[in-house]
Amino acid sequence: MTSKSANKGRLTDRKRAAIMEAAVSELKQNGFDNTSMDRIAEVASVSKRTVYNHFPSKEDLFAAIVDELMSRCQLIEVSDYTPGEPIATQLSDIGQTAVDLMASPEFQDLARVTLSRFLQSPDLAREMMIDSTQFEAGLIVWLETAHQEGNLQIPDAQLAAKQFLGLIQSFAFWPPLIGKEAPLTEVQKKQLVESTVSMFLAQYSC
Repeated sequence: MTSKSANKGRLTDRKRAAIMEAAVSELKQNGFDNTSMDRIAEVASVSKRTVYNHFPSKEDLFAAIVDELMSRCQLIEVSDYTPGEPIATQLSDIGQTAVDLMASPEFQDLARVTLSRFLQSPDLAREMMIDSTQFEAGLIVWLETAHQEGNLQIPDAQLAAKQFLGLIQSFAFWPPLIGKEAPLTEVQKKQLVESTVSMFLAQYSC
């Protein structure tokens, strides 16, 4: 690729990112129905033609925002179960990863935008969120392995995974999302992970 082509590609990427950022901001403030592509172009400081070159419709732009949310979910992975390493340590690492994602301002903004739209269209939510459970699936595999190794007693790994993540979501995700509470501090995040792991192990330790 020539230097000229590379520069053009970077400019295109920056414009796309600016459009996405503007769309999240406007959708968060005004909702899907009250946000126009013209306004997004204005906030992004690009032409309307540039917006439509990247996203033929507002629905396509929204789908791209959902894809961004899902890609962030896919970036977090549950590490393989490590024989010999303390269960509490491994669970704490998993919990910390989940907390850091759920509490991040960027993830909260994306979630706020998509959830408001999904509440109006449950069918759209089911269609777009089909691959959103990868992290939970990884945790299920980890729990099943810990059970097979005899370090945890878990008759239903799927239920246990939902319980573990549900405890974290209840404090790190939902309260800040709906504006009920301020985002967790780093100290509060650590305390949440410690208490979640302690409660979980009290239920499922052998």
